[in-house]
Amino acid sequence: MHAAARVFERDGFVDARIADIAAEAGVATGSFYTYFDSKEAIFREVVDELIDELYHQSHVGDLAGSDPVARIAAANRLYVESFARHASLYSVVVQVASFNPEFRARRQKSRLAFVNRAERGIRSMQAAGQADPSLDAALTAAMLCGMVENFAEVRHLLGQSFDDDDAVAAMTDIWARAIGLRTDSPRRAAAKPPGHGTGGAPASPRRAASAPPRHGTGGAPPSP
Repeated sequence: MHAAARVFERDGFVDARIADIAAEAGVATGSFYTYFDSKEAIFREVVDELIDELYHQSHVGDLAGSDPVARIAAANRLYVESFARHASLYSVVVQVASFNPEFRARRQKSRLAFVNRAERGIRSMQAAGQADPSLDAALTAAMLCGMVENFAEVRHLLGQSFDDDDAVAAMTDIWARAIGLRTDSPRRAAAKPPGHGTGGAPASPRRAASAPPRHGTGGAPPSP
């Protein structure tokens, strides 16, 4: 699996060959077919592993306490950090989804797992009287997750330069204002969670969500 991921990152999906994957793994080409029947089959497994990592690595858990703005900031940062670690492979998924209907559908379905997590967080804050109760939680989550996902792609796939601290602070401020939270200092809210560097995506502000369906990537707060 790891050998295949390295080959896909290096060569892209179209140019990657089963012989190259086997060589990278240090096995005979025939051994590949003991486990997978095609390049698409192993790519499917690589993508599933990628989305699992993006989803779980962007979960806030107990890192940011109970303050909703701090939790949104931590989620944003964690998502962008995780995306940066996996950007090369993610770019291959984007490539394949552009021409392969199966992987396009898998990417869409996996993205929905991130959006659903954010929606649950918004609904929880609405129930607690913290977020605007008049908001459509599902639509708002989709919009805000799209913002974070798009930023991560622009930053790490297109190479546009941003200061990560400023970017996370801005995204957090937009998130908080959009759902009706008060924040006097987005930069303070965007402070790094303990033991983490930069980047992130809106995850559930309360607790870990159940694992997403194992389908493609679509980072989003998460987001994709």
